[in-house]
Amino acid sequence: MRRELLTMAVVALVVLSGCSIIGGGGSTATPGDPTREPTTTETAAETPTATPTPAATPWSTATATATAPTTATPTPTATPTSTPTPTATPTSTPEPTPAGDLDPVSAMSSLPPGVEGEQVTNVTALAAANQRALTAGGFDLRMDIDNSTREGSGAIRIANDTESSRVRLAEAAGAVGATDISTYYGPEESGLYNRSSGEIIYGHGPTNARFAAQLITGVAYVVPQAYVSAPDWTAAGSTTVDGERRLVLTADSLRDESERAQPGGGVAGADEEVTAVDARAEVTADGLVRALNVTLTIEPLTIERADGATYTQAVSYTVADLVAGSLDRPDWLSEPPQVTASTAADNRLLVVEHTGGPTIEPGTNLSVGGQFSSLGNVSADRPVSAGDTLYVYATGEGLDRTPRLSVNERPELPENATAFSGQVGITGWQGDLQFGAAVEIGGESTAGAA
Repeated sequence: MRRELLTMAVVALVVLSGCSIIGGGGSTATPGDPTREPTTTETAAETPTATPTPAATPWSTATATATAPTTATPTPTATPTSTPTPTATPTSTPEPTPAGDLDPVSAMSSLPPGVEGEQVTNVTALAAANQRALTAGGFDLRMDIDNSTREGSGAIRIANDTESSRVRLAEAAGAVGATDISTYYGPEESGLYNRSSGEIIYGHGPTNARFAAQLITGVAYVVPQAYVSAPDWTAAGSTTVDGERRLVLTADSLRDESERAQPGGGVAGADEEVTAVDARAEVTADGLVRALNVTLTIEPLTIERADGATYTQAVSYTVADLVAGSLDRPDWLSEPPQVTASTAADNRLLVVEHTGGPTIEPGTNLSVGGQFSSLGNVSADRPVSAGDTLYVYATGEGLDRTPRLSVNERPELPENATAFSGQVGITGWQGDLQFGAAVEIGGESTAGAA
């Protein structure tokens, strides 16, 4: 049975809310190959790499093997002597010693929200500033997650150039309920591509495709945010990368459970405990986390688990700038029939134009209605190809309305043809391809294709 991609949006929401891709499961394999071969351009622009790069410096397109945190050798407790050694009292407060090759914190011209002096005083404010910066757009976030002995290893890409947005969620092949789904939405068009099943949705205007793409995009932002807000950060120094001054934060523990938004803080399951943390972040003055590396040792609290005992989770992400309008429309969006919608005749006539892509086969069922309602179904008795126009009107009132269809011939509307309102359009399935177009009807006619 065909799986509706809108249902896949809900599945993705569950997966990303704390299940396999951020803490459950068992394979270390990289995401499987798409069922549809991507183009060279799409591969470079969209395909994520599932092998994280937890190095301290920002990672590039090259990959490196994740390294689990080393186990520190306990330092023996010193035996006290009868005469304690006095501690020298400094004559002045020295500048904190930078970690490694870092510059001091004072080299920052201003500090991110939630940071005061040399201290991170409010991680919640810091994480909120990062979220505001990301969702405002103009950024390309690429994130890798690797679980050492569990399913759930995968990758996330969120690209938003302020005009369009693309997301890809790819979980390792072999994981239970593994996800490999891409979304896109621009000013008018939107779509989803489920590589696991080969299904693609295309939408123009306020369709189900746009709703689902925006839903998955919103949920995708939750995952990197969890790893920003969970560690108990301290300021270690500052550094300059590509001419940009960044505050460097480190952490060796998580914030108290009561300070985090959900059980496990979004980085571990409710029946798991994080026993070791090694985290590093680079943050701009306005609070954007440009680079993040977090390695967690996670121990199950239950006595028996089929997927093993303690495991290591390595997470890394970087954020690059995107120029407005620079994000390409994905090639897969062109595979379903391309359609647009408008209204005419005082909103009593829905006008749907086939603008490109495959021919809509005769007898294809077309649902007429809004995102969450349907007036009924129509179908054409002839092929509908690029350049053809569908005219739909409805007679009757309320729940008794009946839609009617004409192809390439604008009908003379009967007196009992009633006006459409709210969101109205058509949706159809053809094999694994869904297509739809809708229009939002306001106070005035949206005539444009009549």
